[in-house]
Amino acid sequence: MRRKQFSDARLHDDPVPPGSAATIPEDGRMKSPVRLLVFVLVSILLPTSVVRAVDALASAFVSDEALPYGVATIELPLVTPVIGREIEPLTVSDTAGRVLFPVGATVEVPLVPPSERPVPQPGNGRLLGRIGKLIKEITNADDMPKTQVVGRRVSFLFKGRKPVRVRVSDASGELGVYEVQPKQDPIAFRKDLSGWWQAYSSHAKSQIDGGDYPPWVETYLVAMLSGRTGNGLPQWFVEPTPQDDPLMATLKYLGGGEDVAKEVFRRTAAGLTDDNRAQTGRDVAMTRLPAGPRWKQTTLPPVQEDVDTEPIASRVPPECFYIRFGSFTNYLWFVDLSDEYGGDLGRMITLRGTATKSTERFEQQLSVQMNQLSRMLGPTIIEDQALIGSDLFTADGATMGVMMKATNSFLLRSSLSNERKTRARNDDAVTLKDVTIAGKKVSLLSSADNRVRSFLAEDNGYFLITNSETLARRFFEVGADGQSLAKSEAFRLSRMLVPTDREDTIFAYFSPEMLQGLVSPKYLIELRRRVSAKSEIALVHLARLAAQAEGALGDNAATAGVEDLIDKGYLPVSFGNRGDGSGVFSIGDDVLDTMRGRRGTFLPIGDVQIEDVTAEEAAWYTKIAQEYSTRFPQMDPIILALRREDVAADKSLERISIHAEIAPLTPEKYGDWAKQLGPPTTVSVRSAPDDIVSLQAHVASEQIGPPTHLFVGIKDTFPPAPEEFEGLLNAYRSLRQLPGYLGAWPQPGALDRLPLGLGRGRPVGPGMSRLLGGLYRYTGGGFSVLSFQPDVLESSLPFLEAIEAAEPATVRGRVGSLLGSQLEGWVNDQLYQRAARSSQAGAEFLDLLCEQLRVAPEDALETAALVIDDPLQCSLGGEYKFDTTSHRWISTAWGGTLPSPNPPGGYIAPLLHWFRGGEFKMTQYSDRLVADAVITVARDK
Repeated sequence: MRRKQFSDARLHDDPVPPGSAATIPEDGRMKSPVRLLVFVLVSILLPTSVVRAVDALASAFVSDEALPYGVATIELPLVTPVIGREIEPLTVSDTAGRVLFPVGATVEVPLVPPSERPVPQPGNGRLLGRIGKLIKEITNADDMPKTQVVGRRVSFLFKGRKPVRVRVSDASGELGVYEVQPKQDPIAFRKDLSGWWQAYSSHAKSQIDGGDYPPWVETYLVAMLSGRTGNGLPQWFVEPTPQDDPLMATLKYLGGGEDVAKEVFRRTAAGLTDDNRAQTGRDVAMTRLPAGPRWKQTTLPPVQEDVDTEPIASRVPPECFYIRFGSFTNYLWFVDLSDEYGGDLGRMITLRGTATKSTERFEQQLSVQMNQLSRMLGPTIIEDQALIGSDLFTADGATMGVMMKATNSFLLRSSLSNERKTRARNDDAVTLKDVTIAGKKVSLLSSADNRVRSFLAEDNGYFLITNSETLARRFFEVGADGQSLAKSEAFRLSRMLVPTDREDTIFAYFSPEMLQGLVSPKYLIELRRRVSAKSEIALVHLARLAAQAEGALGDNAATAGVEDLIDKGYLPVSFGNRGDGSGVFSIGDDVLDTMRGRRGTFLPIGDVQIEDVTAEEAAWYTKIAQEYSTRFPQMDPIILALRREDVAADKSLERISIHAEIAPLTPEKYGDWAKQLGPPTTVSVRSAPDDIVSLQAHVASEQIGPPTHLFVGIKDTFPPAPEEFEGLLNAYRSLRQLPGYLGAWPQPGALDRLPLGLGRGRPVGPGMSRLLGGLYRYTGGGFSVLSFQPDVLESSLPFLEAIEAAEPATVRGRVGSLLGSQLEGWVNDQLYQRAARSSQAGAEFLDLLCEQLRVAPEDALETAALVIDDPLQCSLGGEYKFDTTSHRWISTAWGGTLPSPNPPGGYIAPLLHWFRGGEFKMTQYSDRLVADAVITVARDK
């Protein structure tokens, strides 16, 4: 290989040839500040066509301090400066494994605007061109580039003090091979180390903000490298997260909020958690479990004595949710629908960056996988079936079970027993034994890590398969004392409102006791602890990868324990100092929680025993309990019923009707939005038949006046992108393009009360006036209708009419079938753009593993799943693969090295595969809220 020696940088006409090598001289540092200054001045003062590349500028320093790394920088100036577009970053690698934690950046200089340049002499259109540029600068001041890119830089750390031979590349391939000679210079080392850290932490922040996956790798690396290099944590890392309203904070925990997990992980990685601020072994002050909210009893309306309730509900504990399928056939329909979308119904809308396996894990934990035999036997031996439990935290290990009412107990018992024996026989880590719960014999199929945890309880023709010992005990207790869900007045009210003779495909009921249980001290504090436990497990995996990347701990890095990782600086010294006494431990290369087991199948919260908590946990929860006692002292039960039927005209379509109620309802708890809605009304505003989207609401507002029907109609169109509505001026421009209208009936007086007659405008026809800003208004027949497009008004007005509806409602809406419409293209484009960003972020995440933690490409996908506890998936439906030319990860869905800016031919977003239109209505009564929706769905049959 040809080697190029250089002791100074110089301008020349040829770029650095691929495959060339360069060596930095022994003085260690080029006269790069002077030469770079010369280059910058040349790039600014000379026409861009004169600017040519210069030889690489490089520096490498080590310190005489006891730091484990040196720092190096390589800069490659561009042939021609780049303005207003992104360029591919540089990457650096070596074969000896000494290059660590590289970060690419651009070298930018200010761009001198036309207004600050010397006025050119007239002639050849130069002056006119200058004036044109000035006008453009004035009218597009916010959009004009402020800098130009004159070069690319890559900085990295390295181990040892010998020369480092590195390969510099970008997406196009190799740009050059360079040998960098380190120099011992503590001052220069600290300066360059600071520059590397600023670029590295900023790049990590941008990846965290743009990713659609848990940012565990970026967060860990920033925390770990801050400690190992002596650089302080960046401000964005340590600044306190704005405190949410306590009620909203609770909802985030209950919903598995990503923001909560990110904050806990960040603080744990840096040793900043409240329990971990001091050295390991510090005693954490403990106190008794705090009291829960002071709940108030809800006043129920009279319930009919003869309300019919299904027998299976008589075996459900009242503190449980209840999702009844009614028959095994209905259960099969739900399973098949879920299987069509990989067990994650969220994929019906869009693919996420990770493939959620929560349903699959729960089935494996209970050992109740569906097979052809069970499909055949199920309808003949199972009369009724339901899911019950005290929570739905399936991503972590829910407290949940499957209840069945048998038509033939012998056959059902035999079938279940055979499946369990087969599972135990085929897996050495799984044991099958009998245990005693509430004085009854129960079959327990289990593994030590809770990957399998399945109690099979039977009582008087009812079977329960659950992962919770507590739930199994309550099943027997309810059978003995009769204090079941079916006996509660709130459930009987739900069955009066949604009777059993509706024969719903799915009926779900979330009792007040179940909802209150989610906010209990035991549940919320344990949820908080589980987030910490998951963070620590992920951190151990990442610390092992970092140790392997640096060659620390030898062959033991892949299975290193916590103490070794702390000693080597890959985990904070306070790691694992939890108040509840739990921690992490290793079984080979796997990491588990001492109390909860394996991630994804943690010990159900219903089985967790909590008596003492830390003072900080007590203070945190007490504040939440006080807020609920004051602002939300009642939990309203939630009812949800779903019924499916085939569409007679097209057997490939199904019509799904959804009915939901909150009853009884206490509206004042839900804030101002509930107060803005008017009373239910049978008046409906008929919209134009060519409206693809229509929405109307009966509202009561001081600004509008007496109760009024507001309605919106949108024609089939390709609307502006959502970001085009940002800012008042952009919103105005975008609305002018949107073919739609906004109206009210009866005519409100708000517009007519505007000063200077602004609401009346200038008459332009019968009943039509033109308002300020190009908005048209029609008044007549009690209607007031606005639109930016008069032709839309004129074509829609003949159809607008206040008619009598069959049933009262407060809000009504309709979305027509998108198939073949312009709106279908817009929805497809918007969902594609989101999916493309997510897909690219996933590839960058794999790049991150390979580049920063030196994970071999063939191991990257498996390692990613190990770290984030879910398989990575391309949200465009492709497969990730490593491109050996660019040495980057790409997706087969891209058709190149980057996703296409527009949906490629044939791309259809998941939502558009099945959605064929729907309509809905919502009715707010004084004591309950009712919502109904009918959706037409295309199925693969």
